[in-house]
Amino acid sequence: MTGTLASHLSGRGVLRIGGEEARSFLQNLVTNDVEKAGPDRAVYSALLTPQGKFLFDFFITEDPANKGALLLDCDGARTDELAKRLTMYKLRAKVTIEDVSESLGIAAIWREDGTPAPEGPGFADPRLAAMGRRAILPKAAIEAATEAAGARAVPETAWHRHRIGLGVGDAARDFEPDRTFPLEVNFDELNGIDFHKGCYVGQEVTSRTKRRGSVRKRLLPVHVEGDLPPPDTPVKGGAREVGTIFSGDAETSRALALIRLDLIGGSVLEAGTAEIRPEIPGWLRLEAAEGEEQ
Repeated sequence: MTGTLASHLSGRGVLRIGGEEARSFLQNLVTNDVEKAGPDRAVYSALLTPQGKFLFDFFITEDPANKGALLLDCDGARTDELAKRLTMYKLRAKVTIEDVSESLGIAAIWREDGTPAPEGPGFADPRLAAMGRRAILPKAAIEAATEAAGARAVPETAWHRHRIGLGVGDAARDFEPDRTFPLEVNFDELNGIDFHKGCYVGQEVTSRTKRRGSVRKRLLPVHVEGDLPPPDTPVKGGAREVGTIFSGDAETSRALALIRLDLIGGSVLEAGTAEIRPEIPGWLRLEAAEGEEQ
């Protein structure tokens, strides 16, 4: 039987957005449709700059313990920054913004073979079925809840090995705030953007980029032959720099790299002393790299 694994994602934080205008407040700011979030369903979304560049990503779900409130599963190292940014947009909106990371934590539950995780606490990861489930739980209850789901506890490194194997980025390791465009890190392919909802911060640039098919760079999994390059190592194709290495896993010789698609051609790609081979995950549909350069 395929094993079910679980990990406490200690690097994550949780914000609670309360008040009678909580949903409408976020709906006007973020890339996805907040109305789709429920107590057992989450949406993956981002907050962008007005110029359409990535700032923060998070999962939005309804707080079962506080009617009408929403919980944001976000990067724990930047929880304060996110709260401050949301407060900047608050103005007179009837909302409250509270950091509840001291009491609530995040658990990830997934199957080793990449099939959807069994029913259990929390919600299915809205990015990919193979990513399993996530749960926002009291920290003291995480171990018992994952055991009840029939999962074996493993270190957080195992979770990152899983997501790197699937080619899914982690904002704390693979996205560059105020520099990266959301389509470059595959928000469009990972259900992070609703192109049919109303306006949000950065919508104009994001919609135009999608419409014109002008995404020249993509975050891709790469197979590494040689020593695993550290993060921020340039990727070169011949004499040209064509990308950058981000997170990696030495045990599986895999990494994620932001790569300029229109420049790689048939060149042998190198990063540090290693050769790397980009791979296109089955869930990612690449368009021809054409149109305006970002």
